[in-house]
Amino acid sequence: MSYYSWNFSKDGKVSLLKDEIKIFEAFSSAEATDGRRIDTREAKLIAMTEDTASYQSDDGLILTQKVKGGEVGQASCILSDSRGEVISSRSLAPLCMYGGGGVTGPLFDGLFSKMLLVPYDNTMWLRYEAVPIRAGRKSYDFSLLFFEDSKEALLIGATDFTLWKNAIVCASRESRQLKAVSGVADDGTHDNIPHGAISGTSVESAPFICTYGSDYRELLEAYGDYLLEKNPIISWKRGVPFGFNSWAGLAFNLNAENFRQAGRFFREELRPGSYHNKGEQYINFDARWLNNISPEDRKSIVQELHDNNQHAGVYDAPFACFIDDIGSIDNEIREVPGHKYREILLRDEDGRLVEKIDGAYPFDITHPVWKEMEAVKVAYYKEMGFDYVKLDFMSHGGAEGKHYDPKVITGRQALYEGYLYLQELMSEEAMEHPFFISISIAPLFPNGLAHARRFSCDSFGKNEDVEYILNAQTWGWWENKRLYYFNDPDHICLLKGYFDSRESSFGEARARYTTAVIGGTVMMMSDNYANPEALRRSRILACNPEVNHIAASEIAFRPICSNGTSSCHIFTANIEGNEYMAVFNWKNGMQTVPIAAEDKSNWKDLWTGHIFPCEDGKIIWKTDGCDAILLQKM
Repeated sequence: MSYYSWNFSKDGKVSLLKDEIKIFEAFSSAEATDGRRIDTREAKLIAMTEDTASYQSDDGLILTQKVKGGEVGQASCILSDSRGEVISSRSLAPLCMYGGGGVTGPLFDGLFSKMLLVPYDNTMWLRYEAVPIRAGRKSYDFSLLFFEDSKEALLIGATDFTLWKNAIVCASRESRQLKAVSGVADDGTHDNIPHGAISGTSVESAPFICTYGSDYRELLEAYGDYLLEKNPIISWKRGVPFGFNSWAGLAFNLNAENFRQAGRFFREELRPGSYHNKGEQYINFDARWLNNISPEDRKSIVQELHDNNQHAGVYDAPFACFIDDIGSIDNEIREVPGHKYREILLRDEDGRLVEKIDGAYPFDITHPVWKEMEAVKVAYYKEMGFDYVKLDFMSHGGAEGKHYDPKVITGRQALYEGYLYLQELMSEEAMEHPFFISISIAPLFPNGLAHARRFSCDSFGKNEDVEYILNAQTWGWWENKRLYYFNDPDHICLLKGYFDSRESSFGEARARYTTAVIGGTVMMMSDNYANPEALRRSRILACNPEVNHIAASEIAFRPICSNGTSSCHIFTANIEGNEYMAVFNWKNGMQTVPIAAEDKSNWKDLWTGHIFPCEDGKIIWKTDGCDAILLQKM
């Protein structure tokens, strides 16, 4: 096993070494809220130990570099005042990195290297992007600096997500330099209020770890393993959920009749055809269920599902206040009579409402009335017998602002505590039965406090949706079983989503189903089953036992490559000793897709049964438009 160590110099710099080979050089910087700044290159060294080096500026700031070696290189920094007075900061940068004569010099200085831009969350169709280094570019919480062809890479990632919003930032005033920063609140985090200022006799950044290797995929998986060991995730013992979600197919047209129809179709036709996990299915309400389904119908629907060995799912957006749902912020809170929504909305230091994010005001999730409102909701879910909840628009809980609880200073701190509160309300022990929690439009971090996280924004059934989901799979496959028990690839639309302008082709539908199969995964289909073609496609695509067996394996397929700002088109997995490849095409027209294979074995497409021979080290797949094949090595 490789060993990382650090080497301090006396000029404010520190070098990371892997097996005594220099990886990169770095310095540290910080800014106090009173305007004082410190850069260790320009400050005076006042103390040094094996794992710390302290520097003092002319105006009395002290910045201590704190490092740790081992299986990873870890670094943080601590800001204090030489007079021992309380200090406040919104921004600490423990690592300002550059090649500095290390083996990563070509990564920092070369024009062909790429920086992975990781979105803070995935609302408004944000995506991963692998792009050249450029001043001001920003990746939230972790990043890679890598070569796409060789896969050689440097990974930098935060390891604590309870206080600071973090980012890896390409420096705007120094060439070819990356900064690991704690204290980031900007357009990318949907904030227009500065990051909360942390105060004390000393203020410490989040720890960041660094690893270097020949394959960025292995670095990402190792990062996930490291985080999993540090913060175990909540597990799920009932297998991959298979079922129905109402949003893509029904959306605002949801009613008791079309929801019951979906439940009947899934249990009477799809379950006998293998669309289930150990006989279980989840039939889930999404948005508008409170408005469109009467209390009497809700109760009878849940009972009907349970009587037929199906589970019932419900929807909530606990951190977001949508005016369309409540009528006015001056209306009385449905669950807490005597209080108005206005009372529990997040505000800034001057008492003004924090601006809407994606159409909704953020709640102040530290407010006791908000907590009471959520407790009443969850008590209702328990009384009704719901078995699954989709918690949507979770990023709102992380908005910066002045919180009711004065101990909560930052948006991330509020989000973390909000997650803990919801998990306490919705745990299996509290609900007195297994209760699945899937979060969506949620930051990647803090992680592990829900069973699943949707790793993309809303995705329907066209070729652009296929490519978009695969972008999340290309860069997020490793999160499955490490950051969350399951990656959730969103509802599977096989014909036409409520908001779509056209129907998908059969090839698009097959590709979209396959994106879910390889995700890790959560299998929630969604169409309007009053349409006979939606029924026909579902009978074909959702009733393939070999394909569904792969979906139920809980294994996320790994990409063979990156692809700039787009997606990989080939993913692989070994399941129960069998080798599989999922191959996608999202381009229009006739396409010839070559697939590299290491030996002369034949491969069987589990969708069609077609046998693909391997000749001259490759398999050739010809397709007309968007489609997918799911190959098993014979």
